[in-house]
Formats: sequence, C-alpha cells, structure tokens
Amino acid sequence: MSFVLKTIPDIVVPVTVQVPGEDEPSTIYAKWRLHPVSKTQEMMDKQRAGELTDDALVDQDLLDITGISDEKGNDVKFSKDLVAQLLDTAYVRKSLILSWFAAQQGRSEAAAKN
Repeated sequence: MSFVLKTIPDIVVPVTVQVPGEDEPSTIYAKWRLHPVSKTQEMMDKQRAGELTDDALVDQDLLDITGISDEKGNDVKFSKDLVAQLLDTAYVRKSLILSWFAAQQGRSEAAAKN
C-alpha cells in the first residue's frame, strides 16, 4: 500500500496520570489539534519567550478529553470547567501539557501502544 499524503486535523494521545496514593497510574485521552511543524516550532518559541502560556495553548488546541469519571463512576463530559479543574490539579497538569508535545510529534494512541 502506498503512502497517501493528507491533512490530519487532530490526534488522540494517551495521558498517563499518577494519582497520589494510588498504586497504578490512570490513563485519560486528550484530542489535540495538530499543526504543521513550522507552526509548532513557532508556538514553542512563543512559549519559551513567555508569549504563550500553557493555559492559552490548552485553550486553543485541546478539542476533547475522554476517560474521566466522577467518584460515583459517571463519565465526565468535556467542558471548559473540566479543563480548568484539570489544569489546576498539579498531578494532571504536567502530563496534560506534555501530551500536547507528544501529539505534535505524531504520537497517537496507536503509536503509544507499540
């Protein structure tokens, strides 16, 4: 089968979250908007220069999050409030931000399993 060059607008990546006090990590799935390498480099340069915050990056590129349930076992739907809560939770924040970088490098869920 030949390679078909096409635009892929978004990608889902696993986000490993180590909840304090739990033996095993949990996995949630973040759906990120993809950018061309040149745009990704530009965004990373803006981050290093302090012109683009982590919160702004997440706000513009995070399209969905799945795999989260509340303490009663009910699925938690994606919303700005959920994202704000996750970004305000220290043990989630770093993993979520790093998943943006993994997404931009093309590390999808399938690639992460290999």
